Amino acid sequence: MAFRKIGILSIGEMGFHWAKLLKSRGVDVLTYDRDRGEVSRQRGANAGVASVASMAELVTQAELIVSIVVPSAATAVAAKVAGAVTTAGRKDLLFLDANAISPMTAEEIARILRPAGVEFVDGCIIGAAARMGKGTIVYVSGPAAERLRALDEFAIPTRVLGASTNQASAFKVVYAGLTKGLQGLFCELLMGARRFGLVDEIRAQYEESFPGLLDKVAGSIVGLRIHAGRRAEEMDELKRTFHAHGLDSFMAPAAQKVLEAIAALQIGQASASGARQGDLGETLELFYQKGLLQAKAAEPR
Repeated sequence: MAFRKIGILSIGEMGFHWAKLLKSRGVDVLTYDRDRGEVSRQRGANAGVASVASMAELVTQAELIVSIVVPSAATAVAAKVAGAVTTAGRKDLLFLDANAISPMTAEEIARILRPAGVEFVDGCIIGAAARMGKGTIVYVSGPAAERLRALDEFAIPTRVLGASTNQASAFKVVYAGLTKGLQGLFCELLMGARRFGLVDEIRAQYEESFPGLLDKVAGSIVGLRIHAGRRAEEMDELKRTFHAHGLDSFMAPAAQKVLEAIAALQIGQASASGARQGDLGETLELFYQKGLLQAKAAEPR
């Protein structure tokens, strides 16, 4: 049976597009946003999301809670939900963690939720926020993962990876290594091309050699104006995952450094409509003018 009431924490860019799609399919979408900023609250209102007065009210009303936050906040959000469930005495709540977290973090979240009786599903989102309902896929794993197939009725394709509580997170961090790695690599190389006055020429050659590749990454590079810090966290999750399982990681830390350098520019401004601003050319020029990857001159002795 399809869900009738779904809670989303929180209404960021991805949460906004989830909410809009679910609302268009007749779902009541709820959130608790009293601890969020004004832009986030306005974004929720623009998507038609109902803001409830407390976390306890959210877990009482919703059949499913979807956590879509930055990786560093995932555990804290789960802990708040567990506390609210205990306070409210709610039974059989389903919790989908759809964040780009490590398998170790997924296991920690499962441990946090288990004493409260919450059914935990590990999940990840593959695809752009704006393509919810148009090809973006949700992968899930865990003992209760089959219950998430009900999302198919809302044009959210859901694929079950298995019964493990951390398979979806492992899938996500490995996949993210490619997407965020390409973002970081292109940004680094195109800053060099800009320095030599060869951006148009190198973009043309990339297109000839690898047709469509840069175009596929372009929208995500534009999104780095706002999301670079979040993407850097994903690379840290990948690095930690490899190390925890006896593997060295060289590429993820390198991509993480480029993404952190973009985040340090502090040039992004979140949109209450969930839209991204600018195109690839404008974004690259902005990065260059703000000094991305440009070595600082040594201090005179």
